[in-house]
Amino acid sequence: MAKLVTVTQLSPTMKEGVFVEWQKKEGDQVKPGDIIASVETDKAVMDLEAYDGGTLLKLIANKGDKLPVGAPVAVIGQVGENFDALLSGIKNETKPASVVNMTASPPPAAASLTPEVSPSQAQSEQTTGRIKASPLAKKIAAQNGIDLKGLNGSGPGGRIVSRDLSALPPQLSAAPKSSIVIHAAHGQRSPDTQLSISPMRQVIAERLTYAKQNVPHFYLSRTINASSLMQLRTETNAGLAALHAEQKAENADLPKKVSVNDFILAAVAQSLTRHSEVLRQWNGQNMLQLGNIDLGFAVSLDDGLITPVIRNAEQYSLFQIAAAAQELSARARARKLKADEYTGAGFTVSNLGMLGVTSFQAIINAPESAILAVGASERRPYEGKNGEIKFGDFLTLNLACDHRVVDGSTGAAFLATLSRFLENPGLIR
Repeated sequence: MAKLVTVTQLSPTMKEGVFVEWQKKEGDQVKPGDIIASVETDKAVMDLEAYDGGTLLKLIANKGDKLPVGAPVAVIGQVGENFDALLSGIKNETKPASVVNMTASPPPAAASLTPEVSPSQAQSEQTTGRIKASPLAKKIAAQNGIDLKGLNGSGPGGRIVSRDLSALPPQLSAAPKSSIVIHAAHGQRSPDTQLSISPMRQVIAERLTYAKQNVPHFYLSRTINASSLMQLRTETNAGLAALHAEQKAENADLPKKVSVNDFILAAVAQSLTRHSEVLRQWNGQNMLQLGNIDLGFAVSLDDGLITPVIRNAEQYSLFQIAAAAQELSARARARKLKADEYTGAGFTVSNLGMLGVTSFQAIINAPESAILAVGASERRPYEGKNGEIKFGDFLTLNLACDHRVVDGSTGAAFLATLSRFLENPGLIR
């Protein structure tokens, strides 16, 4: 019996997806579990599997179609089977989009730039023989050599307004154009463009709006001297390059290099082991204490961002965190992450330092109770121990906290521990 193949919920937050491409074609035999198509969800390009076996009798979806969860994309059954009733059911359930009548009524006239004239004022102008025109219309007429006598105005009481002059034939104005007209000519505007919203951008909008409206944020900032961190990173990467140059098998598990963000992730993981209060989540009637440190970190994509998660980060060394972060980042940008690889973080780090941003505040990724925002380091002068002027690399850490869970002193204590690790990077294991 012929059946419809429908879009399943391919990610926890998916409400609709964008159809990418077919992996099978009409007439192909498929069995349960076969990948038949690719659909872009709010987070990644996911595989759509067949739940029934048979022949793909009809492909309904096309590239670029926006499909809500449950929408039909194909018909599967046996060769020669009649499935007209299924297609008829789809057409009956689909409501045509509303059509806007673009010719129903003419566009409204432009608004007058001057106040309306009262009936008594209009009568006064008629009896005195004065030309009824707004000050702006008179100014434009004078600058363009236009005679207002005999013109019929469209303003209140037949008053001539600026729009009446713009409708005049070109030959009625032989004088040089005024500065007002020149500015109008040079002010040609490009048309606005209506852009479709991707599933990822839609979910980002919904989640961050909810978080900003429902989570009571407060912010803590701390600036650290990261000179030792920068020096250690340089030395570490030089050592890693030398080891990889040897091309020995035992070096295969080492990352090619470590970034500042890798040091920060490792330091955050070790700091959270000492401040478990930051790893609590508000559930309304109670709080959930997380037992492990699942550390999320923001990765920018073309149409949004995603937060891959390093599970049990407290059990990882600096090099292991660096290797995991590099591998997850690469698959995130290729839209190849699985749902459990970008959901369920207990704490998130967002770093815009590589884009030159020195300081910013991030929005908490609910139900997490905190997020760390990190900017670029800045080279600054400072006073040394003996009063001498020295230069160092200073880094600003901004911690956003959910005040229902984390108090100011708790957040400050966490930042103090994190700063100690980053200013003494040799402590980061």
